[in-house]
Amino acid sequence: MKSPHQYQRCIAAGGLPLLVALAAVIGSVDSTTSFRVCFGVLLFIICVGQLKVAADLYKHRNNLLLQLFQPVSLSLFVAAGAIATIASFLFAFSEYDATCAFRQPIILTSVTFMGNLLIGMTWRIGSIISSTTTFAASGDDIDAVGAAKLKVMNVLSKLSQLGRYVGSCGKAKFGGNSGIRRAITFADSIFVVMVLLIPQLVLQIVNLSVPSVRMGSVEIIEGEGHYTCESRAGPYVLIVGVVLAASPFVISLLINIESEGIPDKFRVLDEIAASMTSSFWMLLATLPSVGMIGQTEPNARSYLMAASVLSFVLPLSYNIAQTRLQSITMSTGIARGKTNSKQGTSIQRQTKRTSSNLLSSTRDGKVGDDPQTLQAAEERAVMGKMFGTMGSTSKAVAMNRDILTLFKVEGDDFSWETGFTLPEIHSLGPKSLEVVVKTLVGSAKLWHKIFLSNPVNEGANRMFVKCCTDALDIFEIAPAKKQLSDRSVIFPGYCFMNVIAKMMTYTPPNNMSREEFEKTLAENFVKETHYQQYHQCRALALQADIMRRHGNYEDALSVIDLMKSIYDPQLHSKAIMKEYATDQCSDMVAASTFWLHHFGRNDEALQLCDQVVDTMLPEIEATELVSKLNTLTPICRTLAHQRETSAAEKALGLYRTHVSDPATLACAGGKVRPALGMCVPIMIILKFCSSGGDTYADLSTDVAYMLNRNDPAWFETGCLAYFDAAWSTMCAEACMCLAQITGCNSQDSSALIKEGLKCLEVSAETLENEDGSVVNSLAHSYYSKILSELENLSAPV
Repeated sequence: MKSPHQYQRCIAAGGLPLLVALAAVIGSVDSTTSFRVCFGVLLFIICVGQLKVAADLYKHRNNLLLQLFQPVSLSLFVAAGAIATIASFLFAFSEYDATCAFRQPIILTSVTFMGNLLIGMTWRIGSIISSTTTFAASGDDIDAVGAAKLKVMNVLSKLSQLGRYVGSCGKAKFGGNSGIRRAITFADSIFVVMVLLIPQLVLQIVNLSVPSVRMGSVEIIEGEGHYTCESRAGPYVLIVGVVLAASPFVISLLINIESEGIPDKFRVLDEIAASMTSSFWMLLATLPSVGMIGQTEPNARSYLMAASVLSFVLPLSYNIAQTRLQSITMSTGIARGKTNSKQGTSIQRQTKRTSSNLLSSTRDGKVGDDPQTLQAAEERAVMGKMFGTMGSTSKAVAMNRDILTLFKVEGDDFSWETGFTLPEIHSLGPKSLEVVVKTLVGSAKLWHKIFLSNPVNEGANRMFVKCCTDALDIFEIAPAKKQLSDRSVIFPGYCFMNVIAKMMTYTPPNNMSREEFEKTLAENFVKETHYQQYHQCRALALQADIMRRHGNYEDALSVIDLMKSIYDPQLHSKAIMKEYATDQCSDMVAASTFWLHHFGRNDEALQLCDQVVDTMLPEIEATELVSKLNTLTPICRTLAHQRETSAAEKALGLYRTHVSDPATLACAGGKVRPALGMCVPIMIILKFCSSGGDTYADLSTDVAYMLNRNDPAWFETGCLAYFDAAWSTMCAEACMCLAQITGCNSQDSSALIKEGLKCLEVSAETLENEDGSVVNSLAHSYYSKILSELENLSAPV
């Protein structure tokens, strides 16, 4: 199959002789009226075709696959080209002053507007997707072209901010960074486009309003009826206008250079370059012909001048707008949205697998993949990822549903409730299996995000659990799994299911108990990662985590010992962080120090603390404060409960250096991480243990914090899941520590003891089930210890 650029070159090559032939035929027409009729009909047909494309783009502007290509802007782009096309008809009327005066401003302004729209569209998608809306990246590691691109994008962002500032009558902030999720609206991009159009508009207004500059009709030979359009100012205004019209396309080429975070399909570098190339070859034929003809053949001259304009306008309209509309309509079937229309269903089925290609197999009997289905799925995946990056979660979910629909039999739509049937699962090829599993896991995360934004949405709560369990089940039973040498596509599913199990209430599938389901989950993860070392480490960490959650600490310690025999922090930590966002291996090793301390294996616990601090902590990036919090909290708890004050001093120094102080700086810089709110009570405990009960500088601040804190509800379960302690118990210990510090007045001391006992009431509800059983033995032991000490402290002397 030929690429679009090959077709474009063929069209350009065939168009040259056709253009010359048409010029000869039309130019040879003796009757001026006949020429104008033929010429006008030709331009009218072309203009109608362009307007049809513009109307289709606007009509289908709500199509999800088309939305990220900014169909409204594309529609205006083609419409501007249509105006330039029909304005070319004015070349045939050189005997009128009005036509001479207006043709240049209309054509040049329209072409400039097209170029500005390209700039606006590229800037808008770049601002939405890029890691920063102001493109204020460091220029140390980029070349001169990249630096120029960043400067241009920065200027465009400033223009947009200016527009918002003016539009709000000074109420909106000007010059501030709004963050990576700033909504760049269509109005923002149009404002930028119109600001960039001002120089051309000013020039053409001057051109029309100043008689000495304005083009007028001049009769070449009296009595012959031959006219031409000339300006007393010479060609200088025309040259400046052409430069202003060409400049936006040069800038568009610059800002469409490949950049991180923006997929190739959203850049129009190749399309602009191809259009300019074809235009160059056309102009190479038309302009010399105009020069050779001179004023002797006005009809041929008019035709060739119009052809010069069309040689630039039409390729741009086709390569940038028409091809996008065509590819999207072919990929999805525009009638998809008409769910009640039989015709819409039949069109959509063209991109779905039928029972014949669904069961396609290779020569050795293995199930194969349908390349067209995979390509359509890839396109939707890119769109879905873009919607997710932009914060349009519901649209990203809809795109994922479209992907899964591609792998259903015949014309069936995918349903989140029913999922896939067993024959459909058995028919998946290896690549199809990867796509389905990856899409289901991604959908689970999107549904989870929807649930977090609206916790009363029970449908979303049910869906993210079901998507995750469906992905695990499909991967487990699909025959195509045997053809996969790399099974890492399912690993995020195991990890996300573990997060759900740790933090939320859920119903396991197939009437399994939670313990049985999670045990099977861990065993399957370990099995699937057997031949991939750092994935194996992560799987063993997950298995230990699940064992810990169900009270099997000794078994969890054995698994951690096995993991440590494989895990090399320098080799594996960053790879695990890149793949899974957090290094649960170091988290679990750190957590096990407190287990060892609790079970009386204190020397092993202290030795392991040193190992974590010396070998694992340095591998965590300075910006990963939550990871450092997870790693250091159990370490510092272990050290704080040693008899020697020096151990607590070491813990305080570690926590202050790696967590508390960086967290304070991050919050001051506007980077709010809710989990870092756990720092203060932990720091209070460490200060107390390291000082031996003596007062310290910010005591009053800590007292005020503990008496007036307002912690998120998830701190309670999150702390229990990660640190084997209810958050309320840790807060109770912090209150108890403050109440015992020398220098704390009796009123504050009484209030702190009362607050601590109140916290322990919450702990009792968290740690004990309705039947009186204990949720977490370590956390309950810690709760009982603090309760006893607080009751003794509150007892009257």
